[in-house]
Amino acid sequence: MRVNYENTYPSICAQVNSAFQVTQLMEYVDWHPDKIVRNGDIFLAYCPIHRDEVFRTLALNPRNNTYQCRHVHCPGHHPADFLDLLQKLHNKPLPEVILDAVSHFTPQYFRLSDKQIAVLESLLQKN
Repeated sequence: MRVNYENTYPSICAQVNSAFQVTQLMEYVDWHPDKIVRNGDIFLAYCPIHRDEVFRTLALNPRNNTYQCRHVHCPGHHPADFLDLLQKLHNKPLPEVILDAVSHFTPQYFRLSDKQIAVLESLLQKN
């Protein structure tokens, strides 16, 4: 029996996370997207998790779509993917965070199939 891994929850999460572009992510969370600066391969921004408006403590890595806040007491201090950032900001279950992003950007932006959307919706109903 052949298993279709593209419809598994981890695969869907990876697919959605990899589709984000740094500037679109920061515009989506609406936290000073105009203040992002590029430092080599990394983008620096004000951290929306601890609502920083003084120092650009949020480092966003577009190579692997991860972030880390350099503020030691921020919940985003440990490196994680962009979906984790959205989850910390919205305080919602991950399937709901993904579905919110999908409704904002469209399923085509993330290249999600109807089956993948159904998987996320079924996970959300279980919570």
